[in-house]
Amino acid sequence: MDKVREIEKLSFQDASFLRMESEARPFHVAGLMILKAPQDASPNFMRKLARRCARLNELWPVFAKKLKDPYSLRDPAWVPADDYDPNYHVHHYALPAPGRMDDLLALVSRVHERMLDRNRPLWEMHLIEGLPGGRFALYCKTHHALVDGVGALHMVNTLFSESPDVQIDFRKAAPKARAHHHKMSLSRQLGSASRGLLKHYAALPQVSNLLLGMGRDAWTGKHDVPPLPFTAPRTLFNTDVDARREIIITELPLGRMRALAKAYDGTVNDILVAICGGALREYLLEQNALPKKSLEAGVPMSIKGGGKQEGNQVCFIICPFFTEVRNPAQRVRHVIKVMNKAKKNIRSMSVTAAQDYTNMMMMPTILLTLAGRASQVKPALNAIVSNVPGSKKRLYLDGAELEHMYPLSVVTDGMGINLTVVSYMNKLCFAITSCPTQQPNIGALGSLIKKNYKSLLDATPDL
Repeated sequence: MDKVREIEKLSFQDASFLRMESEARPFHVAGLMILKAPQDASPNFMRKLARRCARLNELWPVFAKKLKDPYSLRDPAWVPADDYDPNYHVHHYALPAPGRMDDLLALVSRVHERMLDRNRPLWEMHLIEGLPGGRFALYCKTHHALVDGVGALHMVNTLFSESPDVQIDFRKAAPKARAHHHKMSLSRQLGSASRGLLKHYAALPQVSNLLLGMGRDAWTGKHDVPPLPFTAPRTLFNTDVDARREIIITELPLGRMRALAKAYDGTVNDILVAICGGALREYLLEQNALPKKSLEAGVPMSIKGGGKQEGNQVCFIICPFFTEVRNPAQRVRHVIKVMNKAKKNIRSMSVTAAQDYTNMMMMPTILLTLAGRASQVKPALNAIVSNVPGSKKRLYLDGAELEHMYPLSVVTDGMGINLTVVSYMNKLCFAITSCPTQQPNIGALGSLIKKNYKSLLDATPDL
């Protein structure tokens, strides 16, 4: 008799990312990392590194499982990948001379466009040589059903070291994630289901009170409050997407951003939302496409607990970008008021209630996307702005110094742009994932972010 394989059921949110996926809407997240090879690197350093990366399935359990049935998502589950072949997951090649960053971004954009093969573990690693000064790039993509931004950063931190002398240690491989046996007894299944139903039933009043409060604020015309979902204006970013992607990167100094946050009694995340709002305002003005009503940001907020790293436990704060406001300092003050109220609302809820609220927002989007009608109704929001804290210290991979780390994300019908930020040492690394077909000259957004950062500095006394 064949050995019974362990089965791990997917959550509603994780399964949704698989159900919404298509050739035009791949649902993977990724990281683009720029590293500098050690000065004493051997001629076959990169080849050795590629071979070691091919063993990441031993280090990270999330890389060692695949879909039980890749052709049916009626009851999606993960099973151990007992047929793992590294040749399908790790790719090693070089840029043509002189190895320009524009060439790298064009290459990564093409790779980011392609879906992962659902018959295999849902990840890929690309080692790309040929950047000037002995530098090379790592591009790693993982399906969003497997990991969110917080989990991805945790994985990076377990792979990299703070010392150039430390090598990847496969003896410290993480234990296998707990899985559910597919022959779980009926009594255990009923007990688990009833406990889950009770938790969600108890969470209903919290979700209802939150929505009632948001509706009351909207009815009375309050300004600096979180808006209801599906009240955002339609923009160039909220059309159907095709398979084209354009990746834009830029950086801002973390120390100065912290100083701005302190000056306005807010957080770095608040400042990020306001700066991105100013950049989107200018971009849409240049396209003669700025709506009178403010664009709205979806700001993910992790609600993970208990050391959980795999899968997704995220709720969304909706905050206006205040794109109708010209003055950058005023825009920041408005954003801080809304973000403070939204975070207070979420923190007053249980994790189950916060997840239910997010699932309620996602459900219409999922159904409309599957029906091909996501762009025919008002958007739930206009753009996602995600900020994940990274390492404060310099990191190394087998002696190679990590210089830059850019997080790439997902775009989909009705949501054609995603601005993701990760902090690393003394900088904030932006990666903007876009579908350029309906967004002319979207590559200018990186310089517009820097321009709005400088405008905010100029508008802030004593900075």
